[in-house]
Amino acid sequence: LAGCASAGNKQITEVGTVAKIEEGKSTKADVKALVGEPTKVNFRDDNTEVWEYVYKRGQMRPATVIPVIGWFAGGMDTTGSTLTILFNNDGIVQKVGSGRITGGGGSLSD
Repeated sequence: LAGCASAGNKQITEVGTVAKIEEGKSTKADVKALVGEPTKVNFRDDNTEVWEYVYKRGQMRPATVIPVIGWFAGGMDTTGSTLTILFNNDGIVQKVGSGRITGGGGSLSD
């Protein structure tokens, strides 16, 4: 009965795809062609852009469906990835960073 759900851009979990984004060479168009639209775009004081991508996958804990016990031992375990790209004023990739997301939540014991 356990379920799972995902949200965001799964392409950022593919190492070969992310490796094609080259610092000092790739453009915004190149990045969009590889991993699509960003989850979030920020503009810094120096007018450079930061694109952020997120992918999360959650797996419901089996105990969640057990009455009363699910309140304490249930919930969801979450894993995922992030990709952050800084573009210079010419729209060229300046820096690429990636990370991992792990966590749980949803029960009284979390």
